[in-house]
Amino acid sequence: MKRFLILLIVVTGLAPALLMAGPFAPKAAIPAGMEESHLAESIRQAAIPDSAQVGIPAYPGAVTIRSYAVAERAENYMGLPIVELISADDYDAVVAFYKKNLPDWGEAELMSAYYFAEHGNINFFTPQEPHVGVHRMASYFREAEREMLQRVLPGAKTLIKVFYSHR
Repeated sequence: MKRFLILLIVVTGLAPALLMAGPFAPKAAIPAGMEESHLAESIRQAAIPDSAQVGIPAYPGAVTIRSYAVAERAENYMGLPIVELISADDYDAVVAFYKKNLPDWGEAELMSAYYFAEHGNINFFTPQEPHVGVHRMASYFREAEREMLQRVLPGAKTLIKVFYSHR
């Protein structure tokens, strides 16, 4: 009985870590006819971090379209690694998910005219703290890019950028 209690305590203590174990989010499938595209290359090269390493939940049903480790960024990049996901759910549903699951969620307007006036545009976006950026694809991508992403994930509406620190 004593062994069982010790095992139960150990398993109970590890449960949260086990739930976050495994790949952060699956890679998007590359549809026929797109195998040679830049997007397909980004999907193939995406390095999927472990969920425990990211420490931020992936949006359910979202798929990875690219990732950037610090070593893959420009020489003077000072920010964090990034995983980019797309989802067929709308912007409001994705924001609601992160508001519920990230207790310190806050909304910020980056790269606005006010931001550029205050900070200029030299190396303007070097995030130092983990965060999630949620974007409407209709206002983020050009039409041709949106069409390609919609082939990868039919009905895709939302881009999710997860910036995480090394754990």
